[in-house]
Amino acid sequence: MARTGTRNSKRDDLLDAAVSLLLAEGVHACTVRAVAARAGVANGSVHYYFRDIEEILDLAMERATDVWISWLTGIAEQAPSPQRAFWAVMKACREPFAAGDRSILPLWLEYWAACMRAGRTGPIATLHQRLVALVAELLVAAGLDTATALEKARAINAYLFGIAMHDAAGLTPLGTVLRHLGALSGLDPPSPAAV
Repeated sequence: MARTGTRNSKRDDLLDAAVSLLLAEGVHACTVRAVAARAGVANGSVHYYFRDIEEILDLAMERATDVWISWLTGIAEQAPSPQRAFWAVMKACREPFAAGDRSILPLWLEYWAACMRAGRTGPIATLHQRLVALVAELLVAAGLDTATALEKARAINAYLFGIAMHDAAGLTPLGTVLRHLGALSGLDPPSPAAV
């Protein structure tokens, strides 16, 4: 039993190192050698716990997505109503990009590009479905039926990824984003000051 715990702990340490590396330097810098160095282990240790660098990348992105979803869920839980929860999460989704965070957006874009170049769309679809599910849950809680919420959540998720690029360049004011999200969700958008 202790061996399994140690094995899982070492694997977790390597994944934490990969997430840290991804956020700091991007997909291109996430190599077996770099992950091993960041975790303070020999290169062979990485190969013992993982099949290849693609497995590490996929699991590290899942872990980063877990953190993102947990953060958004916490924001939703603090809202006084389901509709306010939806709008609070929409604002939070935009904040890192609008604030000029230069780590998150490039990481997503690099990861998607790397998966697409390798013909590996499965990992992208998995992460995308998790984010769509979160938005759909918020819309159902706000009063939409499940089928409509899922359809709208797909459109909102696509919009959020696109607007992130605009926000990183400072191109789209919050009021415009709220109007667009209101049209996509079918919910009345709040004023920018109320979000």
